[in-house]
Amino acid sequence: MLETNIRDYKKVTIMGFAPSWTDTKFDDHDMEIWTLNEAYQLLEQAKVPVNRVGRWFEIHNPYSPSKNIEAHHKFLKELPMPLIMNKMYEEFPTCVEYPREEIKKYFNENFIIDDVGSEFTEFSNSISWMVAMAIHEGYNEIHITGVDMAQKDEYAWQRSSCNFFIGYAAGKGIKILIPKTSELCKFPQDYGFNTDNQTRIKMKSRKKELKDRKKMMLVEIQKHQQNIKNYEIGVAQIDGAISEIDYNLNNHIV
Repeated sequence: MLETNIRDYKKVTIMGFAPSWTDTKFDDHDMEIWTLNEAYQLLEQAKVPVNRVGRWFEIHNPYSPSKNIEAHHKFLKELPMPLIMNKMYEEFPTCVEYPREEIKKYFNENFIIDDVGSEFTEFSNSISWMVAMAIHEGYNEIHITGVDMAQKDEYAWQRSSCNFFIGYAAGKGIKILIPKTSELCKFPQDYGFNTDNQTRIKMKSRKKELKDRKKMMLVEIQKHQQNIKNYEIGVAQIDGAISEIDYNLNNHIV
């Protein structure tokens, strides 16, 4: 188990960047805070001192284009708490290598994938690594703030990984708290029991209406585009006729 710069905690908040980060209970001093990447921008906004955080995570390669920024490196080098990274970097004084093999071994031994010994590979984002560490280290309460994963294209493929570890934690009896605005572990209805939900029926009907209107508008756009082309051709023909008249006026008619 890694040492923190505060004390031994039983509950932890894992804080990301989505709007629900403001639900973080910074004033609960029985709560350890873990955050990551450039979250110092949020702490500054909330006027929360950096040393309120127990561990800082930067799992990405610090020399990748998006991370190899002087101000970011300067901040990481000055951190007073453990800085969890993908490997040891001597230039970051509080760097601690994430115990990847130990964590993966733990979940490999406790999760059967199939009968041919496939390796457990459910880690698709930094939050998953953080939740997995909290599970492995025996925290009995995990709060997850600022991890809404509501954007369909950017985060949907990562959401299942977080959902897995949250479910795993809940199965072990760990209390999990997630903001209402988060998409984690959320579905709008109980499948099979709410298929006649009137709000859902109305929304689907409204969606069909809007799609039909869009289709009609696209047809009208095509018609107008063709009309515009016809007018452009007519204008070009008129310009040609005017040019011919000007030529005759200037050269043949006295």
